[in-house]
Amino acid sequence: MASYNLKVIEYKEFVQYRFYSRVITRNDEDEIMDINNSGAGESKTQIDLDEDMVVPFDGMPLDQCMDMDLLPSVEELEKRKARSMEVSANRTVQTIYSYAQSNKWDWFVTLTFRRDLKFDVTDYDSVVKKLTTWLYNQRRKCPDLKYLFVPEMHQDGAWHFHGLLASADALTFSDSGRVAIGEKAYIRTDENKDHETIYNMDNWRYGFSTATKIGSSSKASSYICKYITKDVIRHSGRRRRFYPSNNLEKPVVTEHLFHGDDLEELLESMADDINYIKTQSIDDAQLTVKYVQVMKGETVE
Repeated sequence: MASYNLKVIEYKEFVQYRFYSRVITRNDEDEIMDINNSGAGESKTQIDLDEDMVVPFDGMPLDQCMDMDLLPSVEELEKRKARSMEVSANRTVQTIYSYAQSNKWDWFVTLTFRRDLKFDVTDYDSVVKKLTTWLYNQRRKCPDLKYLFVPEMHQDGAWHFHGLLASADALTFSDSGRVAIGEKAYIRTDENKDHETIYNMDNWRYGFSTATKIGSSSKASSYICKYITKDVIRHSGRRRRFYPSNNLEKPVVTEHLFHGDDLEELLESMADDINYIKTQSIDDAQLTVKYVQVMKGETVE
């Protein structure tokens, strides 16, 4: 079984080093998931409340099991369900982060659906089908197109999508006459004309669309992860919660096992090149993880 106490993850614009306070084996990995970082795969299952209700003895009546305290309490079941949802959300975020940070992006887009369409815009399966069909058609026009989309649900139950695009030269974008100031849109005036232009995607016919050019690919990659909320996890159920093109690059991950003080000496040697550092304690795993980020182009001896 492979063991390590340093994991190195190479993304498009930076390299992340994870220093572990103890040696990690494969069995530990589920315990050290962190919503703020990437590197783990998408959760294959999400435990529902009923899945936790396992009758311990075949043939024993349910009420008799309850009397013997052989089943978890309602409070314990709710706690397990909440924990399952949290783990599922963390893994989804980490996978999105991993895809996003491994590619360089040109556009941040939002695609919405009109209410007068011939399908239910509150039905997750229906909107996903429309989105994925549309993306397939765009790839036929633009074979090198890269994309990564995530869902968000309006307060009224309608779904829309946010996405990152690259190599989208064959798609057409029209100036909307508005500019982005912070997270809000304003009609362009002489006073605000220097702010970022908001475009519309001419190819999107199902509703309203916005597109802005990306300045920092890394920041946009981190930003898109915020849309994976508890509501998205709850209402999407077991369905997929992100939609990547099949030509996306993935991070290069290597694992290393250091002995004695070698790991601490390596960390000290990186001091001048670090642009971000964070330490996290994971009590359940009796573990501390130090996350160190070094931008590409900077060398670590």
